[in-house]
Formats: sequence, structure tokens, C-alpha cells
Amino acid sequence: MSSEDKKRPFSSVESDVFAKSKKPLQELSEDGPLTQQDVVYFKKEAIWRQMRFYKLQAEQLQLELSKYERRYQTFVAAHQLLETWFSQILKSCGAGEAEALDLAASASDIQEVLEARASKLAGLLKPAVSDAGELRDVVKLEGDLAAAQDTKKELQEKLFELQNELAALQKVKDRGDSATLQRIQSNSLAKVEEEEQTSNGSHDKNGALANGKVEASGDSVTISSADKEDLERLRIEAEELKAAVASSKEALDKMSTRLSGAETTTESLKDRLSNLSEEDLSKSPKFVELVAQNKALQESLSNITQSQQELVGKVKLLEEKDGNYFKVVNNELEEENSRLKETLSRSENDLARIRAIRDELLAKQTIANSEMDNKKTNAEVNELNRVLNERLSKLEKTRQDEYKGEEDANLQSLEKDELVKRLQILSTEVKEIEVAFQQTRSLTLDKMKETVDNEGLVKKLTIEKNKADQKYFASMRVKDSLSAENKVLKSQIAKSQEMVVKLNEIEKTYVSKIEILSKSVNDYKVIKEMSTSENTNLQKNLKMLSKTRDSIMKELTDAKQDIAQLKKQNGDLSSEISSKTVAFSKLDAKLRATESLLQKYKQNNTSSILEEDEKQLEALRSITKCSVCSKNWKNTAITACGHVFCDGCVQERLAARLRRCPTCNKGFSSNDLLSIHL
Repeated sequence: MSSEDKKRPFSSVESDVFAKSKKPLQELSEDGPLTQQDVVYFKKEAIWRQMRFYKLQAEQLQLELSKYERRYQTFVAAHQLLETWFSQILKSCGAGEAEALDLAASASDIQEVLEARASKLAGLLKPAVSDAGELRDVVKLEGDLAAAQDTKKELQEKLFELQNELAALQKVKDRGDSATLQRIQSNSLAKVEEEEQTSNGSHDKNGALANGKVEASGDSVTISSADKEDLERLRIEAEELKAAVASSKEALDKMSTRLSGAETTTESLKDRLSNLSEEDLSKSPKFVELVAQNKALQESLSNITQSQQELVGKVKLLEEKDGNYFKVVNNELEEENSRLKETLSRSENDLARIRAIRDELLAKQTIANSEMDNKKTNAEVNELNRVLNERLSKLEKTRQDEYKGEEDANLQSLEKDELVKRLQILSTEVKEIEVAFQQTRSLTLDKMKETVDNEGLVKKLTIEKNKADQKYFASMRVKDSLSAENKVLKSQIAKSQEMVVKLNEIEKTYVSKIEILSKSVNDYKVIKEMSTSENTNLQKNLKMLSKTRDSIMKELTDAKQDIAQLKKQNGDLSSEISSKTVAFSKLDAKLRATESLLQKYKQNNTSSILEEDEKQLEALRSITKCSVCSKNWKNTAITACGHVFCDGCVQERLAARLRRCPTCNKGFSSNDLLSIHL
């Protein structure tokens, strides 16, 4: 229970309600019989007292109403929160829509709806209940709540009764403080006294007035009307005090018995709450149901954890197998690749070595071929020269033979001119032959040069052809090696493709298995999230219960504080009763003494003495009563001038800013006032 909801003690409810009004409703006449205005004043005063009583009750009802309004708002907020929580649980569990709860319906309908909701919620939250320790705490909190509510109700009833009793006492006190009732009682007492005085004929006077004081002997005393009024007032006060003491004693006895009963009940409830047995817990159906739900939840949770561990182990094994397979394939591929690289490097080294040897052999072959070609050409040229020389020699020989024969036969027969002519002809022929020989020789040389050039060109072409053939053969060999390598690579690619196909198939199977496992993991995650959400909801409920427990404990502490305050009030009332009993005994003794003096006065005094004493007492009263209002006793002196008045008149003049003495018209302030007792 919050500090706002806690009832304030009766002493804090507007103390100005019980304060005496400074401004009276109407002036009451001083002396003499009651007038019509006094009767009206009495009626107004009675109405005013009743209105104050009604105001007190209205304020108490307003406090109760505000408290119940706050509780109603809290109840509505809690109802809305529980409705939204229940609908969210049903939506999350897929149990349909929640049936609306109409608070304006009858109690039986509301109870049926709540029981249906409780059964439905128990079925949904069956697999999500915490351990038995929390359940015991919940049951303990519920027991604490019920006990605290009972204690609170009892204390509220006691407080209400005490407030009613206090209101009744306040009403009696207000009636006793009524000036009209006091006036009526004093007038009735004065009439009775006058009748008694007229019946008594002899009175003696033994008192004397000296220096403003009344001196009385041991056998006779002077009694005035003021003393009669005081006597009657004391008698009335004594009766009132007797009644108040009796009622206070009864209320105190009731309060003490109730407080003792409440204390014993509180102690027993505390002991029971602090030491709850297994029997108390087993008697609670909610506790048994929660324990069963907790066991079912623990079993389902153990099964889920076991299946989850199995699935995790399977996934790990599949991952390990997949990793090992990939490692084996990668190792084989790396080994094959390294082997092929080594073979290729050896082949390249052999190819470079063969190419170097081939180039050397080809160079030697070209050199040898060129040397052989040169030898052939030289031999042919030599052969041609020999043939030509042989022909020339043959021709020269034939020519010489012909010339010798003719010369021998004809020279002798020919004449000189003829010979000269023949010699000229021969010289021309020789020149023509020389020219023809030179031409043929130049043609032969040109043909030989052309032949040599052609042979050189042929040699170059043959060399180029040989080089091209070598390059062709080398390229063919390279092609053969590349084709062989290509075949090897194709076979390897085919193998790798087969392995890739197998790996893809294995991967597909693994992917399907992983998808199945992921689906199951997602399902388990959903189950886990649902369980965690339900666990959080239960934790929230536990927190709410703990909050309610804290609030209940706070209410218990507040109730304890109220009990302590009631105890304190009880002690104050007991001390007040003791003080009132003492005052009552004093007043009773004073009353007896006054009655004895009155009896003596009635027996000894005369009417003349009474009149004289009345005058003297009136003079004394004029001395002791305030000269401004003539009602109150002088109790405040003005130190600036020394005049004495009542505190009410002085305060009224200060409030009205008339800060001058009514007697001497001398100025004064609130610091110049001095309280005195005459």
C-alpha cells in the first residue's frame, strides 16, 4: 500500500476544523434570563456543531473515496495489462482470440470466464514452469498477501471504530464547550441557589475585604454569585469528566484487547509465513499443479537438450567427413600436379638439350654440304676447262695440220699478193675467232657466274629449307608432346570432372542434410524462443508477485506503524486518563470543600451581608476583569504605560492597527506586551 493510499491519522485531518472560531456567530447576552436572540444563538451553535461533525465525516468519506478511486484506477490498469498479456500469449501460441471479460457482468459469469481462462492458460504454459523453489516462493507470497490483507482489514475496522469514537468524543466536547449550554446551566443553578437562600433566614458575616483581597475564617466564608457559577461549572465539568473518563476507559479496554488480539494474530501469521511446512504447500492445488508442470517442463527440456546435442554431434561428424574428403582430393590433385610439373620440367630440359645438339649437327651438316658443293663446282669447272682446253688443242692441231698442208702445197704456187691477201683474210678470221672466243668465253663465264650464283642461292634455299624442316619437325615434335600432354590433361580433366560431379552430388546430399538440420535447428530455436519468452513472462509474473509481496510487506510495515501509532495514542490516552483522573480527584475534593463552605454559608450568612459581599465582589471583579470587554480576566500588561487588559482585546487592537492604550492613549507594539496572572 502506497503512502497516498494509507489513511492519515485522525490528528492530521485539518486541525483547524476543531479549532475554536475566533469570530463568533453572534453575541450572547451577559447576565439575566435567556432572550429570544440567545435561543437563536443556541440553535445556530447547535447547527454549527452538527455542520462541523458533518464536515469531518465528509472529509473522511472524501479520503476514503479518493483512496478507492486510486485503487479502482490501479485495478483497471492491472485488468488492461492482464487482458493484453493474455491475448498476446494466445496469439503467440496460436490458440485463437481471447474471450472478452465484461466487468459489468455478474460475479458467477466473471468467475466462469476466469476459470476457463485459467484452464486454457495452464494448458498453454504447462511446459514452461520454473522450479519448485520459485513455486514455493509464489505460494508463500500468496499466503503473505492473504494474511496481510486480513490484518489490514482488521486494522482498518479498528481504525474506523476509533475514528467514530473520537468523533463522538469531539461532539461531546464541542457540546460541553458551548457557551449557551453553560449559560443555561449557570442560570438554572443560580435559580436553585436563590431558592435555597430565600429559605434560609440567618446568615453571619465573618469575612472582611482589605487591600483588594478577601479574607475568610475557618468557620464562615463569603460566597458570591460568581462563586456559585464557578461551583456549578465545576460540578458540570466533574460530571463531564466522569463520563469522559468512563468512555475513555471503555475505549481503552476495547483498544487494548483488540491490539493484543491483533498482535497475537500477527505474530502467529509471521511464524506461520516464516516456517511454511511441506503439508501447507502440498495442500495448495496451485502448488501441486505447478510442481507437475515443472516436472513435465524439465523432462521436455532434457529431451530437447539431448536431441540438440545429438544433432550438433551429427553436424560436427558431417563437417569432419566433408573436410577430410576435401583434404584427400586436394592432396591427390597437388601430388598429380607436382608430378606433371616434374615431368614437364624434365621434358623441357631434354628438349632444350636435343635442340642444342640438333642445331650443332645442322650447322656441321650445312658446312659439310657447302664444302661438298664447292668441291663439286670446282671439279666441274676444272672438267669444263679441261674439255675446253682439249677442244682448243684439237682445233689448233687440226688448224695447224690444215695450214701446214695447204701451206706446203699452195704456198709455193701462190703469189705474193695472194699470200698477203690470204694473210689479211687469216688475220681477219683470227680476229673474228678471237672475238667469238672472247664472246663465248664471256658467255661461259657469265653462265658460270650465274650457275655459281644459282648454286649459292640453291645452297641458301636448301639451308633455309633445312632450317624450316628442322623447325617443322621441332614444331611437330612439340605438337606431339603437346598433344600427349593435352591427352594427359584431358584425361585428368575428365577425372577431375568426374570427381567434381561426385563432389557436387555429395555436396547436394550434404546441402539437403544441412537444410534438414537447419530446419530442425530453426524449429528448436523457435521452441527455445517460445520457452525463453514464456520464461520471461514467468519471470515478469514472478517480479510482479515480488512487487506485490513488497507492497504487502510495505502495507505490513505501514500496518505495524499504524499499530505503533495506535499504541502511542493508547499510551497518550492512558496518560491523559490518568491526568484526568488526578484532575477529577482534585476537582472532586475542591467540590466537596466548596459544598461544605456553601453549607456553612447558607447556615450563617444573611441577605444584607450577601448584598454587601456582592458589591465587594463586583468591585473586585471590576478590578480583575478587562475594562474594554468586561468579560475576560486581565492577563496582559502593556509595559509602556503599565495598564492591564485581556489578551483578546490587545490582540484585536493590534490586528486593527489601533496600537494605543485604551486608558492613556499611549502607543505600544507587540514587543511591549507582558503576560501576567492576577
